[in-house]
Amino acid sequence: MNRNKKVGWIGILASVGILSGCSLSGSTGSTPIDPPQDLTGEGDGEAVAASAEAASNSFNATLFARDADGYIAPLSVKLPFETPDVAKRTLQYMVKGGPGEDMMPEGFTALLPEGTEIESLSIDPTTKTATIDFNEAFLGYDEADERDILEGITWALTSYPSVEYVQLWVGGKALKEMPVSGTPLDAPLSRKFGINIERASGVEFSRATPVTLYFLNETADSFTYYVPVTRLIDLTDDVASATVAELVKGPLDTSKLDAVFLPTEGAESTVSLTGENQVAVDLDAALAGSGEKLPVEGLQAVVLSLTETTPAESVQITVDGAAQVLATDDKDYGAQPVARPKALNPLEL
Repeated sequence: MNRNKKVGWIGILASVGILSGCSLSGSTGSTPIDPPQDLTGEGDGEAVAASAEAASNSFNATLFARDADGYIAPLSVKLPFETPDVAKRTLQYMVKGGPGEDMMPEGFTALLPEGTEIESLSIDPTTKTATIDFNEAFLGYDEADERDILEGITWALTSYPSVEYVQLWVGGKALKEMPVSGTPLDAPLSRKFGINIERASGVEFSRATPVTLYFLNETADSFTYYVPVTRLIDLTDDVASATVAELVKGPLDTSKLDAVFLPTEGAESTVSLTGENQVAVDLDAALAGSGEKLPVEGLQAVVLSLTETTPAESVQITVDGAAQVLATDDKDYGAQPVARPKALNPLEL
């Protein structure tokens, strides 16, 4: 998507409710988030000790960066665990000219302006709101980058279970709006802000429902990765079913992303919430195309998209009512509910 077009939608998206999360208030107590878990296991004592030391000195982080096509995408990496402030450390690796740039795949660039420093980062455990106080260098960005920066910060921090909302400060003062394009910040940001916003053909902003879908992209050196896209579709109460239907439709004609299923005429799938933390989806066997196995990329994208758009933490998959769901990686995805992966687009460093 053209990033300049995204900037032009900011005012309209605010009226749809995409630009801001729920308004919360409360003090910002200092709470470290998701420290590395202690390693336990059996085996050679020396090897276990070495693994334990490595685990205690690193943590899993999800950085968000811009790819060569202008999409904001997650990258999972292990970062040095030098302080308890893992959220602060994550943002430091998203700064241009910072240590994260050497980790990024070909064509990816960091989002935060060069020289950006995080003066403080605190989390209110009651409201799950992270408050970040940046230095003045944070304001030195181009107009076309404003929304990308907000998307990256919000989605990176809300990758941690301890954070649902994000507030931005600069120089000890809360930002009420971004200084270049004026994106409103009068309420904390959440994932309702969306990411890589696009609009389905014919959809009116005032009567739209956002769904977040995961499609594929690839770097020039063949690193394949998932990209989340928040698509505005016609207003619907059945968000789960709409999510799968849009995923099967694939990327928009204007998109540079790749589909996760082959084009299939007349494929119908049913989706139902089966519990507070689980959703069931019965896929049409036609999505397997001429073969008997469903594309693993499609099944993974179903899990990613449904656990993003609904409250579900796992997805029970069937195909035409059958519990056996063989994928192109020769695994059975119907044997038990499939949980969202903890590491998305992991980098081998």
